[in-house]
Amino acid sequence: MTLLAPLFLLGLAALAVPILIHLLRRRESRTLDFPALRYLTRTTKEQARIIRLRQLLLLALRIAALALIVLAAARLVLPLGGRDDPPAGLALVVDNGLSSGAVLGTSRVLDSLVARAQEALDRTGERDLVWIVAAGEPWSASLPLTPEQARIQLAGLTPTHVTADLGAALARAAALMEAGAPELREIVLVSDLRAGSLDSVEETGGVRGQAVRIAPPPAGPAANRGVAELLVSGGLTPRAGEPAELLVRVSGPDLDGTLVRAYLGELLVATARTGPDGLAILPLPVLEAGWVRGRVEIDPDDLRGDDAAFFAFRAVPSPIVTAVGTLSPFLEDALAVLEEAERIRMGAGAGTELFIAGPGGTVPPPSEAPVLLVPPDDPALLPSLNLLLAALAPGWRVEAREMGAHGERAVTGGSYRALLPPLPPVHLAHEIVAPDEGNAGEPLLTLSDGTPWLLRIPGTGRPILVLASPLTLEASGLPASSAMVPLLDFLTTSAGDTPELAGVPSGKAVTAPDGASAVRTPDGTVRAHPGGPLFAETGAAGIYEFMTTGDRGPTFFAVNAVTPGAGPSLDREAAGRRLAVAWAGTSGAEAWPDAVLSGRRGLEVWRPLALILLLVLVAEGWLAAYGGHGAKERAPAGARP
Repeated sequence: MTLLAPLFLLGLAALAVPILIHLLRRRESRTLDFPALRYLTRTTKEQARIIRLRQLLLLALRIAALALIVLAAARLVLPLGGRDDPPAGLALVVDNGLSSGAVLGTSRVLDSLVARAQEALDRTGERDLVWIVAAGEPWSASLPLTPEQARIQLAGLTPTHVTADLGAALARAAALMEAGAPELREIVLVSDLRAGSLDSVEETGGVRGQAVRIAPPPAGPAANRGVAELLVSGGLTPRAGEPAELLVRVSGPDLDGTLVRAYLGELLVATARTGPDGLAILPLPVLEAGWVRGRVEIDPDDLRGDDAAFFAFRAVPSPIVTAVGTLSPFLEDALAVLEEAERIRMGAGAGTELFIAGPGGTVPPPSEAPVLLVPPDDPALLPSLNLLLAALAPGWRVEAREMGAHGERAVTGGSYRALLPPLPPVHLAHEIVAPDEGNAGEPLLTLSDGTPWLLRIPGTGRPILVLASPLTLEASGLPASSAMVPLLDFLTTSAGDTPELAGVPSGKAVTAPDGASAVRTPDGTVRAHPGGPLFAETGAAGIYEFMTTGDRGPTFFAVNAVTPGAGPSLDREAAGRRLAVAWAGTSGAEAWPDAVLSGRRGLEVWRPLALILLLVLVAEGWLAAYGGHGAKERAPAGARP
């Protein structure tokens, strides 16, 4: 038993008041029996006993009323497994990602998860704050809610096609509570605990103070088949007037003979069956110039979110490329390979669609064609390159760094990184210097130390791309690798534009094209684009459309679900062991839901005390006003003196 305001117990001194009044009203009197009244003695004694009993009851009720008032004011808390003291912050991490859309009998996995989260909310009180962290919607903001508001938000959750990162969601929940939760804080993880969902948990040991309670997971489908990979024409953008092909990899059990269908729009254009390795190749017809949108799909199973994969790209004629200035021999050889494969057309003049420029080159100023600047292998020629760069983008320059001064670095980031095959390490990277810090450009490829390796310069009227190192064997292993030609092919196709994205993982932010005003989602809903370089609400698989202002026209991109891990789901104990290395006080073996907010002292009972007080006052009032009438009415008429 706990008192939150113990000073109010001084009010118990008021209990002496009705007792003193009762004692002071008692008067000793001498009794004289008249012979004529002796026959009334028995009746008088009976009435006196009733009156004394009534007075004692009134005294008890009045004392009880004062005691109830004092205890309610002192905020009595009883250890009844209650939900009020102290106030708590509760973060519910609910996994509404791809696997939550699986069907269990007649309902979804998410329905079971929401029911578990509601059980955790039953342990909260009115003074608590609740955060709903939807692990399948990493772009959504989580605001502090009352328990009733949290119930409404839980009921509105829907499955997304995002493979939930539970480690990141738990870290976000902890940060939210650290910013605004009461002293008592807990996180409740509500998930089906699919294999791989906890891979990102930091194994640093006890770095988080909040306890994580793990709700019992539902028994989801054990087996699932889905489209795990879709590759268009080996990763090279198909050219207009040429056929293309789709490489599809299906994951799951019993893969041999799985039927795969390919659609352009809603037109079925190809079918194939997978081999034992789950691979199938589907040919596409000759493509016309313009946007190509479609999908591949397999027969649906209990988890339907990954049974289809989408693609969107723009088929363009082979671009005309003009090389100016001094270029690396490796670069010239790669351009020759692309020309021989009819991926590009080497030329010059007004029809040029991409300039690749080195030191000593000149680029026609009126042209709107993009320019790719490649530094020389001889640092002495950098001033010549900087003259060209200054003419195209005043104030920008490339400064030399000594060979190997910063060691070997990998190409790890940038908006182009996910669209390219693995690139070999870089040994030499010059510094691309901006005229001011507020105009640092857009890094398309970055090294492991954050240095831009391929940079787009904005605000020049034409796309200007600058490579930070020469394409030589001394600068990187790229010229001798199989990635050289695909990289150059990609740049000749996408240098003047944000690259057409095919198969972006669901939940990944997408770079918006210039002038994007709205986005049409796969279900046909049109949402205003809030501005900024990124669009983050990619929770549903399908084809998205950026609607732009001016004459640019629409831009399409595809979003695909990431097939969840094929391993078995974790149980609570295994999940608890995984989390315990990074979250103090975490265990998966506690009783559910009694483990939620189990550190509380109990239930504050002022409301029940107020109700009892009301009943006591009603009883006291009735007994004081009417309690003696019955005795008077029962007294015999002849008893009057």
